[in-house]
Order: sequence, then C-alpha cells, then structure tokens
Amino acid sequence: MIIPVLQQLNSRDQWMAFCRRELPYCFIESPECLVDFQTTFLKITLLPKNTLIHDAVKYSLGSRTSMEPVWRLIKGCNWDLNAILTGLEQMAFDSNVRDNSLLKVHTDLSVRKYFSRERCLVSPNTLGLLEPLMAQPDIWDAQSLAKLISHQQFSSLQNEVKALPGSKQNAGAPPPSISTIMMILLDPVEQCIGQVHKGRLHIFRGKQPFISFIPKLAWPKPRLKTSS
Repeated sequence: MIIPVLQQLNSRDQWMAFCRRELPYCFIESPECLVDFQTTFLKITLLPKNTLIHDAVKYSLGSRTSMEPVWRLIKGCNWDLNAILTGLEQMAFDSNVRDNSLLKVHTDLSVRKYFSRERCLVSPNTLGLLEPLMAQPDIWDAQSLAKLISHQQFSSLQNEVKALPGSKQNAGAPPPSISTIMMILLDPVEQCIGQVHKGRLHIFRGKQPFISFIPKLAWPKPRLKTSS
C-alpha cells in the first residue's frame, strides 16, 4: 500500500482536503506522524526516529456514534495538529481508555493511548537520501549504520554469521553485497544494531552476529556511477 505524504495539517482547508480523500490515511511531515480518519475515530500514530527499534505511540480519539466530537476538537484546537498532540502529550493516562474533556473542548470524547504493534511503520523522513555519517552516534541504530554502509565509510568488511552445528554453511563465506546489507538494515523486522569492540563495529540482526568492519568517519570520496 502506498501511503501519501502531506506536509502538515494546520488549517481548516488542509483538514477539509484531507477528509475529501478517498482514503483519509496519510503520513504528515510535521509533526512526524501517521493520521487515520476513516471512521468516527481520529487515530494518530507518532513516528519518532527510533521507530525501527521501539513500538510507535498511538492515540485514538472519537465517539462510537458520530464524527462530531472529533470535529469539535479539531476546530477547538484551531485546526492545528500540533496543538492536538501537545494536549495529548500533557494528559495523564491512568488507564488504557478514559473519557475526558480533552483540552476542555468537548466532554463526549473517548481518548485512548497505546503502543502500535505495526513495527513496519517507517517515517518517510528515513527513506530519503542518506547523508554521510560524520560523528559517532550515541546509539549505533539501523539508520546510522545505513549511512556508513551506503557511503562505504568503512574498511575490512567481514562476515560474522556463525555456521550451524554440524554444517559448513556460511563458514568462511564472503560478506554480503552492499545492496543486500542495505536491504537488511532498512527492514524494521531485522532490528539491526551495532556495537564497537576493539575498534571494530559489529552489527547484529536481532541478537545474531551479522557483519563487522572498521568505521571511517570521514567525508567519502566521489565514486563513479556504476554502469548498468
């Protein structure tokens, strides 16, 4: 499914255009989230940078019988999605489901906060061109690793996949191609993460060793385009 990307939802005209869509289900660039308004409930899924590792926070607001409570909320927040999220983040959720007057706009509104199980939800901002990595990150997450690999900011690439007991499969095998590594790093299901040990950066797929190399945090040299 191709999900459209909208720049923002901060005015009446933008909300009306959003709801006139055949499927009012879109990524929003700012604030970075996924908005779904296909029923009487407005569902907002936050997409932080660490979505590849952690579940995303999701809010559900609405009524079982009518869209009117949500529309009053949106209008009361001056049609500003940022204002809605600010109000949600300030709420004290004592349980999964709570009826309250969100932002003191309307009392007939059910509000729920939970964690999305859709691990494959990836922010559109992580799918653009990857810039070279010029400083060591606090956490070697999949996005940081992808920057190093895509710009070949490394040396001494080695395959770290261990052979299965009683099998020679993968034993001494060469490392996978750059394109294969990138496909694995950018797949949220793989949950790749890196750890530095004695100057080498070891990448794990889940808890299993994958590859290792020596990182080079320097601007990469220009490369000629690969002929097809």
